Amino acid sequence: MPDKQKNIEKGLDNLDDQIVGLVGKHIKRNKERYEKVAKKLQAELKKDTKRYAKLLADEKIEPGDFEMLVKGRWAQLKIELLSEATISKSKFEGIAGDVLALTLDTVLDAV
Repeated sequence: MPDKQKNIEKGLDNLDDQIVGLVGKHIKRNKERYEKVAKKLQAELKKDTKRYAKLLADEKIEPGDFEMLVKGRWAQLKIELLSEATISKSKFEGIAGDVLALTLDTVLDAV
């Protein structure tokens, strides 16, 4: 029994690098996608803010309207970005499941 306990502890201790690698792959793979989405949303906000600023400069809207339009557009873009994060949450669940499976397999193999 003591040998099995040592094998279990050794197996679990050896999981650290595997788990870090598993999570690292996921983050690296999705980092580019999130950066692309963030740049796209920032570009859209910039374009719309310029348009609203022209309306303000031409005195077609008031400063309060300008602020409301920019904040409203920002909120809309933020919702779009959060929808991307929701996809990430489901992928996180997948990673958590992989970590659990790896841990269980390691212990079962040691026993």
